[in-house]
Amino acid sequence: MSDLTDTPKHKTFLGHPIGLYVLFFTEMWERFSYYGMRALLMLYMVNYFKWTQSDASSVYKWYTTLVYVTPILGGFMADRYLGNTWAVIIGAVLMAIGHFLMAFEANNIFYAALIFLIIGNGFFKPNMSTQVGRLYPPNDRRRDGAYTIFYMGINLGAFLSPLACGWLQENTVGEYHSGFALAGIGMVVGLITYLIGLPLIKEIPSVEVQDLKHGDSLNQPISEKNAEQLPSVIGEFSNYAVKSILFGAIFLLCVAFWKGYSKPISAAPALISAVSLLVVYWIASQVKNAMRDRMLTIVALGFFAIFFWAAFEQAGNALNLWADKTTNRYLFKPMPEESKYPPVIDVVLAIEGDLNPVANQDKPSFFGLFKLKDKKNKDGFGFDPVPTAWFQSINALAIFIMAPLFAWLWLRMDLSIPIKMTLGIFSMALSFVVMIGAAYVENVPLSTDFKGNQLPSSITIGKEGELLLKDADSKEVYPIQGGRLTYDSTKKQFTIRGVFADVERDRVARSSAPPELALALQDISEELNKQNTNNPIPIELKLPASVVGFDIRYAGLPESIVKFSTANNSLLFSKTLADKDIKALLLAGANPDFRNSMDNLFLGSSKFKVSSAWLFWSYIFATIGELCLSPVGLSMANKLAPAKFATMIMGLWLLVSAFGNFAAGALGETYGTIPPVEYFTYTTAALAGAGLVLFAISRKLTSMMHGVK
Repeated sequence: MSDLTDTPKHKTFLGHPIGLYVLFFTEMWERFSYYGMRALLMLYMVNYFKWTQSDASSVYKWYTTLVYVTPILGGFMADRYLGNTWAVIIGAVLMAIGHFLMAFEANNIFYAALIFLIIGNGFFKPNMSTQVGRLYPPNDRRRDGAYTIFYMGINLGAFLSPLACGWLQENTVGEYHSGFALAGIGMVVGLITYLIGLPLIKEIPSVEVQDLKHGDSLNQPISEKNAEQLPSVIGEFSNYAVKSILFGAIFLLCVAFWKGYSKPISAAPALISAVSLLVVYWIASQVKNAMRDRMLTIVALGFFAIFFWAAFEQAGNALNLWADKTTNRYLFKPMPEESKYPPVIDVVLAIEGDLNPVANQDKPSFFGLFKLKDKKNKDGFGFDPVPTAWFQSINALAIFIMAPLFAWLWLRMDLSIPIKMTLGIFSMALSFVVMIGAAYVENVPLSTDFKGNQLPSSITIGKEGELLLKDADSKEVYPIQGGRLTYDSTKKQFTIRGVFADVERDRVARSSAPPELALALQDISEELNKQNTNNPIPIELKLPASVVGFDIRYAGLPESIVKFSTANNSLLFSKTLADKDIKALLLAGANPDFRNSMDNLFLGSSKFKVSSAWLFWSYIFATIGELCLSPVGLSMANKLAPAKFATMIMGLWLLVSAFGNFAAGALGETYGTIPPVEYFTYTTAALAGAGLVLFAISRKLTSMMHGVK
C-alpha cells in the first residue's frame, strides 16, 4: 500500500506534507555548501595563508557570527516586503556567488566572498525554517517531528560535504580552492531543487487554535488570542523584565560608543547585542500577559543556548585544528615520519602539464582545479591519512542516524522543552570532558639541545622559564605552545610538552630571520606589484650578509615563483609575492641553529599525536546534546512566537547561534595561548554551570509557556 495519501489540505508522504521533502533537499544542498566551506575555512587561513591561529579565529569568529546576525534583516525583509520564497531565492544566488569567489586566492576576493555568503545566508536561513512551520496547523504535534526530519536534511548535507570537499582539498592540485568550488556547485543544485519543487510547498494560513476555557489548567496549549487575556504567571515581574531588556540595550549602546570612539570595529559586538535587545524589547512590548511570558521564555532559553553553541562551534575552530595538528589521522598503516620541508606544488604547471612559459601566463582553469595530484608514495584512494575535514562529518552522520530515535523519544517521553535543553547542555559538557582526557594524553615532554650562542631577539624568557614570542604577526607577547615551551639557559636545552605543530614551528623559527631579509623581501614585493601583471619582469635579490644558512627547501615555493642561486647567494623572482610567500622565505632564511632546534621539537613531538577515538567520542556526545537542544529550540521558537512576528523571531533565535559563534571565536583566539587541558576544562566548567542554573529554573520556564510543549 502506498504511503502517499490525499487530505483536504494537501498531499502527504509518511504523514508529512510533500513540501517538507522539497525543503529537506533544498536545505541539504545549502548545508552541503556551507559545511563544506566551514570545514576548510580555518585550515585554509592557517595552513594556506599562514595566518596566526588567533588572527584566523578572529576572521572565523566574525564570519560565523554574522551569518547568524543577518537572518534578522532577512526575516524582516521577508515578513514585510519579499515573502519567504523570494528571500530564499535571493539568498541562494548570493551564496552561490560567494562560494565560487572562494575558489580564487587573492585576499580582497576572499573577503568579498565572505560578505556574499554572510548576506545570502541572512536571506536564506530564517525563511527556510519558517516555511517548515507553515506547512502545519498551529499546535500540530507533527511539528517537532517535521523539524527533526528537516534537521536530518541539514545534517545529511553536513555529512557529505566535508567528505567531498575535504577529499578534494587533500588530493587535487586546486587543494582548498577545488573544495570551495565544489561547495558552490552544491549551492546551485540546492537552488535548482527549490525552484523545481516550489509548486509542492503548500503553506497553511495561520489559524487560531480552538479556544479552550480550561486549556491552560489542563496543560494544553491556549490560543494566541486567549494568551493575550490570560494573566502572566510571573505577575509584575513580566513588566520589569521587559524594562530590564531596554536598560540592557541602552547600556550596551553606551559601551559600543565608548569602545568605538578609539577603534570602530571593537564596538561591533556591543552594538549588535544592543540592537538585538532593542528588537526583543519592541516585540515584547507589543504583546502582553501570557503572550509576553512566552516571549520572555524564548529570551531565557536563548541565553542558555548561547553556552551550548559557544562550545559546539569549537568544531570548526579549535577542534578542527586539533584534528589537523594533534590527531593521528592514519587508520590503516603506521604514522610515517614528518618532513621538516613542505611539499612543492606548482598549481599552474600541474594543470597545464608542461613548462611552456606561455602556459604560465594563465591562471588555472576552473575545471583544472580538480586535477588529481601525483599519488606517488600515497595510497590509491587518498583515504590514509584521513582528510582533516572528514572529522566534521562525524557529528552530521551521528545526527542523521540518531534523529529518528530522538523524534520517537520526544513523542513518548513527557519532557518539557527546558529539561530537554538542559540535557543538551550537560551532554555538551561531557563532550569536553572527553577532550580533557585527550589533552592529558597529548601532554608529553620532549627536550632538545640548542647549539647557538644566544636566543633570537624575538624570543624572551618568562618568569617560569616559558618562552615568549614577539613578532610581526602579533601585537602582544605570545606564549609559545601555550606556555609549554621552556628554555634552560644553564643546560642550553629546550623542553616542550605536547605536539609542536608545523605552523607553530614555522612561526617561531621564522621570527629568527634577520630584519634585513624581511625588509628586502617587502621591497621586492612592492616592486613586483607595481608592474601590475601576473608575469612581471624578473627581479634579483642578493641576500643580505646577515642571512646565514639559507635553505630554499623550507619555503616550499616552485621555481615559477622564485629561484635560488647558491653560486650568487641570490633569489630571482618571476611572480608577484603574496604575504604567505614572504613568510615562507623568512623561514628559509631563519637562524639555522635555532631553526634546527625547532625542527627537532617538531619532528620528535609528532609522535605524541593522539588517537582519533578521542575526537570521535567527543563529537558523539556533542551530537546527543545537539539533538536535545537545536531542533527542539527551533520548534519552540516557532510555537511560542506571536504569529505576526514569526519570521523575525525565527531570525532572533538564529541570533542565539550568532552570539554562541562569537563566544566560540573569542575562545578560539585563546587556543594556543593556554595549555589544552586548561582550555577544555574552562569550557566544561562554563557548560556545567549553565546547565545547573537552567535545570533549577526549568519548572518556572515551563509554566511560562502556558501549555506549549
